[in-house]
Amino acid sequence: MRILFVNEKCGYYGGVEQNVAVTAHGLRNLGYECFLAYGTRVDRDFTGYSSLFEDVFHCKEICENIDSSPTLSFDEIANSVCPEVIYLHKVPKTDFCVKYVNNIRIVRMVHDHNLCCPKKHKYLFHNSRICHYKAGWRCYLDMAFIERGSDLGHGFKYVSISDRIFEMRQNYRWDCLLTGSVFMRQELLQNGFPPDKIHILPPSVPMKPVTVTQPSTEPNILCVSQLIRGKGVDLLLQAVRKLKCRFHLTIVGTGNAESGLKALSHSLGLDDSVRFAGWVNNDSIGEFYSNARVVAVPCRWPEPFGMIGLEAMRHARPVVAFNVGGIPDWLENDVTGFLAPEQDVSSLATAIDRILQDYGLTQRLGKAALNRAHEKFSFEKYLEQTREYLKLN
Repeated sequence: MRILFVNEKCGYYGGVEQNVAVTAHGLRNLGYECFLAYGTRVDRDFTGYSSLFEDVFHCKEICENIDSSPTLSFDEIANSVCPEVIYLHKVPKTDFCVKYVNNIRIVRMVHDHNLCCPKKHKYLFHNSRICHYKAGWRCYLDMAFIERGSDLGHGFKYVSISDRIFEMRQNYRWDCLLTGSVFMRQELLQNGFPPDKIHILPPSVPMKPVTVTQPSTEPNILCVSQLIRGKGVDLLLQAVRKLKCRFHLTIVGTGNAESGLKALSHSLGLDDSVRFAGWVNNDSIGEFYSNARVVAVPCRWPEPFGMIGLEAMRHARPVVAFNVGGIPDWLENDVTGFLAPEQDVSSLATAIDRILQDYGLTQRLGKAALNRAHEKFSFEKYLEQTREYLKLN
């Protein structure tokens, strides 16, 4: 069977592109033919990424800001591939796909909040709290009609909320919609998507064999994250300042908030207790988990799932996190770690303190986390469910 993946980018850019890559590679190993239609080329190992598919096609309808290299229309690509399934991923508009409804099975993986939230990050402008409303008139009150750009000057541009809601509703007609968590399914339901079409498919990746070690006896906290506002590393810094015991926090990652976070750490008097390790490649990240007692996931925005939590669990490390988005799908309170109320830095500090001061508790939570990762979130199970939802023979 032939599967035509559709995504705005081709190349290793972010979590969406990683998911597309591992899914196509896994399905090809099972004998399926996988193709990719994309809008923008990413130079990060474009050749290696492209080799994961039978062929890749540069499509002029997929991305608004397409580059100048030669392109094909989606109809030309579909006529060439003759797919049994069109598998949509992250695309800003889907007009090109509507004519194939009822002729080809169309499945969309909803990776993030872009489809249902005109502001895309699902938290409110005035207080940075998570928005629990459907897309509609409240989006105007939250100034979702303005985003970063140049049309209006001063680095901003106008956004049509009604156009984005129209685009969202166009996705009602697909045969199947996949989401990574209960939170994401509820978001689709709240916005009018047909309940019988929505299914939860937690993301997964094939894991290299991990040497599982005992948690560190030292009070070491690890945070692996993009350093951007939505990831809430500033909240973690505020939380560790409240810890009652000795600790050392290592922050792995980079991002546009890095300089501000370093300044905040300094202003909180944390220079001797916090280390910014920068970007670390996948081959080296295991050493950081081995040296950790606990992993913190302090997200401000509602993570659609939170793959970093699974990585921690596969290293048998308990996780502390805010109870937002898809995180409670894998983090069971007092079983695989601890959940704190949204942006409650005092509760987050209390949870970290409990783990740092009780090594037996650390071991119990870490062992349960490892078991949960293998039993519920294996890549083999993920591929099996993907085949089911794509209706692959």
